[in-house]
Amino acid sequence: MKHFFGKIFNWRNLKIAAYAVAAFAVFLVALNYGLEKYNQSKQWQEIKKSAEAFQKAEQELYQKMMADTYGGKTPQETLELFIAAVEKGDYELASKYFVAEKQEEWNKNFGVIKNIKEYISDTKEIRDNLSNGRFSEQKDRFILEKPIYTKFILYPSDVWKISEI
Repeated sequence: MKHFFGKIFNWRNLKIAAYAVAAFAVFLVALNYGLEKYNQSKQWQEIKKSAEAFQKAEQELYQKMMADTYGGKTPQETLELFIAAVEKGDYELASKYFVAEKQEEWNKNFGVIKNIKEYISDTKEIRDNLSNGRFSEQKDRFILEKPIYTKFILYPSDVWKISEI
């Protein structure tokens, strides 16, 4: 029996076993490194896809904004056009003076406003106070804080849209 174990545990076999263990350890380290790089690659691909989707959505929004010509050359003119449309009862047109993402909401809102005459009166009060408003630092935003907080945004199509009322 001693002779059998002596043959198995000789220096040559121990070296081979040590090399095999070392090779297996190197394999595991390389596998771990490879998997880590693979996961990073997948994450970058997902980030790239998200960035591309964001850029596409941004481009579509920009194109939509460029095509939107409803609005005035000044915030005052946009508000005048808005008031005129509301007074005529053309709420679909009136809603088009809002930024794109709020047009549908405002078109629906006009159906639930109980006293349109009072609403028009409030809107005219905003118009009368527009000279008290101020442009933001970017010059593409106009904000009126009183009597009712109102914000206008200059679209790339060079028309002013109502962002908040």
